[in-house]
Amino acid sequence: MRMPDPWNWIRWIDPEDRRPISPDAEHLVRWGVTVALCLFLASLYPPEAVPVMLGGFLLLAALAAAVAAGLRGEPLFAPHFTRWDEAAASAALGLLAWNGMELLRGLFPAVAGGP
Repeated sequence: MRMPDPWNWIRWIDPEDRRPISPDAEHLVRWGVTVALCLFLASLYPPEAVPVMLGGFLLLAALAAAVAAGLRGEPLFAPHFTRWDEAAASAALGLLAWNGMELLRGLFPAVAGGP
């Protein structure tokens, strides 16, 4: 039995149970694992450094996803989730992690322990 072409999303069928696989599922699972790995790596640092390290790791993951999307020639605007979308989501989450505490302190000074 010949494996299906991974570039042809319309005819992609799982060889085990013969059900169609959504093209979004692969990218969403890969992005979730990437975020989990970045969170795990950031948790190895002291608690006060976790947001900065998590933001840095997520921004590196965004750069890696953008390079991979460029090398694979994926379209920037596609009807399904692509590596470009992974890069954008990782960058947004990384910037939020990096600046999240300052934003919380600015919005809710009494709750976040601000001045």
